[in-house]
Amino acid sequence: ALLVAVMAGMALVAAFSPLNWWPVALVSPSILVLLWLQTNRRESFWIGYAFGLGFFGVGVSWVYNSIHVFGQAPAVFAFGLTLLFVVTMALFPGWVGWMQAWRPASGRSVLTARLLLLIPGLWVVSEWVRGWVLTGFPWLQLGYSQWDTPLAGVAPVLGVLGVSWMVMLLVGLWVLLLTGRAWVRVWSLAGLALTVTLAWGLNQQRWTQPVEQPLKVALIQGNIAQQDKWDEDWLLPTIDRYVNLTLENTDQDLVVWPEVALPGRYRLFKPNVLDPLAKQLEQTGTDLILGILYEEDNKLHNSLVRIGEPAEVYHKRHLVPFGEYTPFREWLGWLEGMVILPADIAEGDEPRLLHVGDTIIASSICYEDAFGSEVAMMLPEATLLLNVSNDAWFGDSLAAPQHLQIAQMRSLEMGRPQLRTTNTGISAVMDFRGQIKH
Repeated sequence: ALLVAVMAGMALVAAFSPLNWWPVALVSPSILVLLWLQTNRRESFWIGYAFGLGFFGVGVSWVYNSIHVFGQAPAVFAFGLTLLFVVTMALFPGWVGWMQAWRPASGRSVLTARLLLLIPGLWVVSEWVRGWVLTGFPWLQLGYSQWDTPLAGVAPVLGVLGVSWMVMLLVGLWVLLLTGRAWVRVWSLAGLALTVTLAWGLNQQRWTQPVEQPLKVALIQGNIAQQDKWDEDWLLPTIDRYVNLTLENTDQDLVVWPEVALPGRYRLFKPNVLDPLAKQLEQTGTDLILGILYEEDNKLHNSLVRIGEPAEVYHKRHLVPFGEYTPFREWLGWLEGMVILPADIAEGDEPRLLHVGDTIIASSICYEDAFGSEVAMMLPEATLLLNVSNDAWFGDSLAAPQHLQIAQMRSLEMGRPQLRTTNTGISAVMDFRGQIKH
């Protein structure tokens, strides 16, 4: 049973990008639930835990790339940290297994309640808790696998967690269909049909209206490798690349550079690079938004700046531990000799909207777009979503397409088009349903 659970968890990763085999998101949890029905509480925990090991062991294996390749930690140390992360994340499906087996499924009514109420509810609670505990890791929530299926219609109403709940409800109905008596199978089939029809009907609705003012946009992806980004020899080539690509697109209303496009602080580039560029863009009526490190009130921020007079600044509000700051630095100083610890970045204190003409922009930087409630704080004023990222940290791994899928879900939830530009990885222009247009 443990081996089957591990394999089912590993298979579930295929439901997400880049493969997008969304039916696996129904089949894989169904196998898990069938295993749970045959075990006691303790065994259910270990089966759920084994499922989590397979799921996160494959799904977030890119954490090793970030620590070893780009954090320059020794391979053994990076593997150990990645393993620690995976075994911690696996506790969440393990907890669901333990909680759902609180009493034996002795009767049909108890079993039905367990499959259709308890398990879907516990699953969503576990994903919600995973999204905020220890600053949160909402990656690979089950609902993301359904962003382009009939179940996608649930997202604008209940969000990605609502889609996760719908998936697990269908799983419960499917298990009843497989295991129940004839009359149970009939109403389970009817329940499946009704649920899918309801979701499909929601998918036909438009919850937002398009703005009348079009915006011509150019997204600049510099493709500067992470190992070169902070190399002094690459400073001038990096500046030249972004400036020249921008001047080639002055027929656009807006040009966007990715997260920390220039390797340094805003005040260092402002007089000799950004101010002269702003004067040239002013002549063509082109706005520029760039990601850069920005100092304010003696604090250093990971920010987006719309250059001009006056400049508009958005500071990243949800920082990545060990990526942008080191928690418990006073106790973890010994790590300095094994891995590059980041200088502490300060978090932004409030969401700030950016403006380009009549367009109002809700911004997010890198990992922030995984927290839908924080993006929603800038609605309904914002008419456009913007995410800038640096997926170079993940290398050629599953992280880049998974991150793009998260961004697509944000557009679907918020009913707004989105611009997404990265240093390396996948830049895209997507519509209000998350469909990639460019």
